[in-house]
Amino acid sequence: MAKLIRPSWAIRCTQSGCRTLFEVAKIEDGRQQEVVCPNCGEHYVYPILDEEENNQNG
Repeated sequence: MAKLIRPSWAIRCTQSGCRTLFEVAKIEDGRQQEVVCPNCGEHYVYPILDEEENNQNG
């Protein structure tokens, strides 16, 4: 049986040919981390901070 050893989140790759769902570690509030999709190599920064979301929408 698998045992969860740390809190985690999942990210789904947004590349149309990939769409891989992969697990990432939950990090401290206010911090961000860059991860790479294990399938296609696309880079992502997570979590998206509220200020960044507002800048992208407006």
